Amino acid sequence: MRLHIKYEISKYKIYNEDDQLICTVRKKLSAGNELTVICTDRDREYTVTHSDGAIRISGDGMETLHCAVRYQSNADGRQEAYWRPAMAEETEIMTGCGRLSVRQTRNRTFEILLNDRKTGEIRRMMSIHKEMCLENDVPEWYAGLIFAAAFFMLHDDDMEIV
Repeated sequence: MRLHIKYEISKYKIYNEDDQLICTVRKKLSAGNELTVICTDRDREYTVTHSDGAIRISGDGMETLHCAVRYQSNADGRQEAYWRPAMAEETEIMTGCGRLSVRQTRNRTFEILLNDRKTGEIRRMMSIHKEMCLENDVPEWYAGLIFAAAFFMLHDDDMEIV
């Protein structure tokens, strides 16, 4: 299935192939590293938070999940340059379907793996209109969670210049 992610002010909306809204990923301007995922059926709403190399997923009626983020390094464990932070490469989330991995490639596309088998990808993350492809064995409502993890991984090595 092909999903389209469209940006609106302070939120991203994820639509399926039939242009039906699947979920909304909302970013409050006051909450720096926190995204709220709201599924259209309103039965599922949860918060995805990023801090110190980890992503935390929590919500009412669900167990809090902690996911470590692995970073890029060369064989010596050093960075390519002192001024460039290490790029977030992968995070794993234990879901009801199994181990869901989100991997960022050097060209800022994302691979989605379910139990070490590629089941999708996210392309054009740097554009306003993003595209996610998922196989049918990944539930549609996981799209918000996958996008939130990819969003934090993409912006993890951003540098603020004052």
